[in-house]
Amino acid sequence: MKVNNDFSFNIPSGLSDKKESKENGFEEIFKNFIKNVNADLNAASEAEKKLMDGNVQNFEELLYTISKSELSLRLLVEIKNKALESYQEIMRMQV
Repeated sequence: MKVNNDFSFNIPSGLSDKKESKENGFEEIFKNFIKNVNADLNAASEAEKKLMDGNVQNFEELLYTISKSELSLRLLVEIKNKALESYQEIMRMQV
């Protein structure tokens, strides 16, 4: 029973090259992360359907898929919360 550990967060290795930093800026990283979270949630939904149908070949991989999607979603929500808190803090600053 082998669990597939395929973490795919598209984080650039270095930002020293200006061309690379334009292509892999925060916006691009965040968009890729949202796409990965969406793909994880879709995979977890499919895994849950397989579980309900009784069509499970590797139970550990199924649990891994569901846990990965839950963790990805929690991380995305925390990033959103921190960004919102930062925005609110900036808005409270006096100029």
